[in-house]
Amino acid sequence: MLPDRERHALREIEAELRASDPAFAAAFNGRKLHSPKRPSLLLVLCDVTAVMMLLVGLFARDAALVLWGTVSAGALVAWHIARAESIRESTEDGAAPATGAR
Repeated sequence: MLPDRERHALREIEAELRASDPAFAAAFNGRKLHSPKRPSLLLVLCDVTAVMMLLVGLFARDAALVLWGTVSAGALVAWHIARAESIRESTEDGAAPATGAR
């Protein structure tokens, strides 16, 4: 999160841009290049892989597979928490949450 002084400076820059070149500023107004709420394909594939490693390891009684499935599941939990935190911070900065509707 930006300090108040930097947020104020950023708002001034944005206002100057809108005043000097409204067409250019309008091109970026309300558009998101990446929707933070949409889960990435890589994250979903990693989740499925970790669950499959755990299940196959449990049924096959393979301790190494269960261990690696548990380690990867823990790393994925940390990844999900970090992703949720970054989404929360981006919405606190004053950006509208990406809902798909404008």
